[in-house]
Amino acid sequence: MTLPFSRLTLAIATLCAAVFASAGARAQITESPVPGFPHAVVYALPGDTPRPVLVILAGADGGDQGGRRFGPILADLGYAAVSLPYYSPDWGEYGPPPQFPDLPGSFIDIRVDQIGELREALSGMDGVDVERFGLFGGSKGAEFALIAASRYDWIDAVVAYTPSDLVWEGWGLEMIEAEGMRSSFSFDGQALPFMPYRGFVEGLLAGPRNADLRAIHENGRADHPDREATARIPVEAYPGALMLIAGERDAQWNSARQARNIVTAREAAGLATEALIYPEAGHDLIGGDGDPRADPRSGGTPQANAEARLDAWPRVIAFLDGTLKPGPD
Repeated sequence: MTLPFSRLTLAIATLCAAVFASAGARAQITESPVPGFPHAVVYALPGDTPRPVLVILAGADGGDQGGRRFGPILADLGYAAVSLPYYSPDWGEYGPPPQFPDLPGSFIDIRVDQIGELREALSGMDGVDVERFGLFGGSKGAEFALIAASRYDWIDAVVAYTPSDLVWEGWGLEMIEAEGMRSSFSFDGQALPFMPYRGFVEGLLAGPRNADLRAIHENGRADHPDREATARIPVEAYPGALMLIAGERDAQWNSARQARNIVTAREAAGLATEALIYPEAGHDLIGGDGDPRADPRSGGTPQANAEARLDAWPRVIAFLDGTLKPGPD
């Protein structure tokens, strides 16, 4: 559904923003490493009460910034919030050194099946209930989450910010002379079929602030209608609860179109999807703060993005509460 922003929702959302700003500030939130996952961290309130899992999957920025930001906030809401870094950009001499040199430095063949291995590792930890398992991802992290959900029937809830309905081409330094040849994701050792871009390398050479990433995605899709069926994420194979948040003016990719495609595919299979699509918003939609911030990569206006974040956050909390049911403390 496409949502306006009313005074009532503004009042409710402003209250939630205050909660968002203070959530995670409790000193007692614990941080526990995950065996076998050197950079993964479980954020949780103290005690052995089994808490539902909510895995945080960052987007193209990679690293653990998203996990560090949202882990304490989601832990404060009663989840075993897992920061799972899975990619750490390495552009060699053309960029800063990678945060985690032992993680993939290119977004190529990222292993979706590591989610299954993560669940196994978490099952041996105190205070973690892997029978209630959710994913919280944005952008490429949302693409990751939806692929995983379409393959694991034990995933109960997915929140996908600015999602994709397709698996897209991968990228990295080695792709400069091999454009259109590699996938972003793999499963069980096999690269997943993908949709190529058009003009990614040209955009890369133009610089991140000059590249029209939305056009690179849309033009690639227009060039390859024959690859739609194989590149499509089979979201109808996921029977669990799904929430999508997107902006019509997303400058990274057409997340509103992609969200609608997901809804249509699931409706055809008799599955419900909660979709929040904001007409004036862009890509910068994750979180519950209402502070306008300039992000030239986002699209939309800073005010529209801030209002969308304010409106969506309490709905996200209610969605997760209704599906994963964290217990009271």
